[in-house]
Amino acid sequence: MTSKMTENIKNILRSGLYIVATPIGNLGDITFRAVETLNSVDLIACEDTRVSKVLLDKYGIHTPTISVHNYNEADKIDFIKSKLDAGIAIAFISDAGTPLISDPGYKVSSSLRDAGYYVTIVPGPSAPIAALALTGFPTDRFMFIGFVPTKSNEKTGFFNEVKSERATVVFFESPNRLLDTLSTLSQIFGNRQIAIVREITKIYEEVKRGTATELFSYFTQNPPRGEFVGLIHPAEVEKSVDEQKIEKMLSSLLTKLSLKDASEFISSVFDISKKVVYNIGLRMKQKGK
Repeated sequence: MTSKMTENIKNILRSGLYIVATPIGNLGDITFRAVETLNSVDLIACEDTRVSKVLLDKYGIHTPTISVHNYNEADKIDFIKSKLDAGIAIAFISDAGTPLISDPGYKVSSSLRDAGYYVTIVPGPSAPIAALALTGFPTDRFMFIGFVPTKSNEKTGFFNEVKSERATVVFFESPNRLLDTLSTLSQIFGNRQIAIVREITKIYEEVKRGTATELFSYFTQNPPRGEFVGLIHPAEVEKSVDEQKIEKMLSSLLTKLSLKDASEFISSVFDISKKVVYNIGLRMKQKGK
């Protein structure tokens, strides 16, 4: 899409706040509706007008902009309300991705909705969702927990809270703190699978999976650069084991099979770990059963 394609799509929009998702890296990942909306509103509230200018210039969007970021968001609410009262339409964008998701916009959006103003969304790119799709971790249940705390004790508590979650956990981390975070993850999650996704949609996009210790070793040798999303594999569900039933089956099978083969067969029947069955068999031998 070029700037010429945006010249004739300026529409009259209903007065209200339009939360617009923008690309997380590749500027081509903007929706036609997002360009149309940004071209049609009367004002664009940007997390950083300098960052947004690159995107707006690419698509020939000349809508006036104002800066609304984490440090002035609360102070801008009354100003935005006054503009909406005057009947204009305002778009809200962050530096990248979907606003409000670990980005500014929540205070404005919540306040306007509570006051009865029209608030809508123009959906599009989101780094947590993109990372989730890239890693191959379970997607049926997931939890986004935002940026990792910087202080060591807070970081430990932060991850301990989600240690038992049976959902994929998604978080943001900066390159200069990644190694410290991987060290903490290694202590808490041991051999649990972790994924680190870097520079999503950009030239150097990279997905690394492994234990936190393995990833620590990799990023020690390959200093982290860029934007990072981390993911933690869900905690495994521990299956209940009826030891008496397994012992009975083992007693029968061990007359014909080795403990290893019997364990493999029973594990497939009960859908449990071969190691669990094998250990029950060892205990039986120790007791002379």
